[in-house]
Amino acid sequence: MEIKDLIGYNHVVRGLYFDAMAKMPWSEVVEPRGLSFNSMRDVFLHLMLVEDRWISYTIPGCFKEWVDPDFDAFKDFAALKQYMQQTKVNTEKYLETLSEKELTRQIVIPWGDKPCTYITVEKALTHMVLEDMIHYGELSAAFWQMDLAAPYMGFWRFKQVQQGL
Repeated sequence: MEIKDLIGYNHVVRGLYFDAMAKMPWSEVVEPRGLSFNSMRDVFLHLMLVEDRWISYTIPGCFKEWVDPDFDAFKDFAALKQYMQQTKVNTEKYLETLSEKELTRQIVIPWGDKPCTYITVEKALTHMVLEDMIHYGELSAAFWQMDLAAPYMGFWRFKQVQQGL
């Protein structure tokens, strides 16, 4: 299943961004930068929230139980790392059970007072990865604006590392 590879790649890339941010002073990570979620911390946190919401709430049909956390409650790298690791563990547990039948299962995305959207699990997981990739680009731009190199690993390189090359 290609989607498992894409999610694995996403986790590796997320780790690279975390490591790169962890080399910076925390004050730079929480500095308002006019990003989609204000600071680099907030964009990075959004990446994990997207995954957590899809894996733990939307796909299992518990979307209405989701509560957005307070971004300001994440006050240091340790808090971000803990949430990153927990999200990855939860996702990997789900992926262990992923089957072709599950990938084609229809799920509901409620939109409040608007009509619900119905999509397959595979489309939801694909969206989850693609949304993160968009925000990694945004984080890269923030690094570049500070004259810092943004982390990078192409999917082809990820596959080589996976194969031990």
